Amino acid sequence: MPKKSKNQPKVAIITSTFNQLETLKECLSSIKKNVNYKNYKIYFVDDSGTGKIAKEIRKNFSLVNVSENKKNEGYSSSNNRLIKKAIEEYNPDYIFHIDDDAKIIDKNLMSEMINFSEKNLKAGIVGSKVIFPDGSLQWFFRNKKLNFLKSEGDKNETSETFGTYEVSNVIGACFLIKRKVIDEIGLLDEKFNPAYGEETDFCFRASKKGFKLFYLGDTKIVHRGGSSTGHVKDWIWYIKKRNSIRLEWLNHSWRDIIKYTVIHFGSALISKYPFKKTGSLLKAYAENIKNLKEIKQKRRERNNWRKNPILP
Repeated sequence: MPKKSKNQPKVAIITSTFNQLETLKECLSSIKKNVNYKNYKIYFVDDSGTGKIAKEIRKNFSLVNVSENKKNEGYSSSNNRLIKKAIEEYNPDYIFHIDDDAKIIDKNLMSEMINFSEKNLKAGIVGSKVIFPDGSLQWFFRNKKLNFLKSEGDKNETSETFGTYEVSNVIGACFLIKRKVIDEIGLLDEKFNPAYGEETDFCFRASKKGFKLFYLGDTKIVHRGGSSTGHVKDWIWYIKKRNSIRLEWLNHSWRDIIKYTVIHFGSALISKYPFKKTGSLLKAYAENIKNLKEIKQKRRERNNWRKNPILP
């Protein structure tokens, strides 16, 4: 690890895993090998509930601050634990989240993201271009919009994919958060556990508070994506729908909520198993209805943020 500099903002790099030891090792090794930025500490939590991964990381990565959950807590809870621990022990200026199945290949990634954020006072969250292991595009800006691809194959880089743009969302595979954002809006919403939607909700909250989000296309990371959950597709479909509904009810207009409701039921009805999917969808709506009072309260709070955004 490079020698630390007192003049650089402090960065806490956080990551967690449920069951991906080998990709996690690659992720941590890539940080050690490919991060030229000097002033950082790495915080990791083993969310498997067994402690076996934590033991392995302690053995092989002595500079990583390792924690372990006694049971599987989920993405939001695990990363909130790391953020709180980092703030208490290290008092960082930035939180840099990286997924356990992502790798840093750009040696200047951290430096460029930090430098951009320091120069842009209202920049709250910054993300890089994301590519698949074969080099094709996964999350990128092209044709005047953000694009997210689920499979490899598209390597059509353009001047836009390398550009810098203000965006409405930043993918959590590579997620630099200015400390002030957390101080103003709080941590990730743990109602999104075990996963899906929490990063997008965090971006909505930051935007409504007045922070700007940016895509830096001249930086990039490698991200596999989805490898820890592909074996439980029916359950994942339900979780994604449940969390999508929560995300919509918290952040979108009522007109859009109606539109998305039609889309949700349409996708269930035209699926290969319409009765099964519709049943899961009804369950997802019922779960959110249970939390309707809490969701309404948070909607009101966020709408008030818009009326009184923060100043640089």
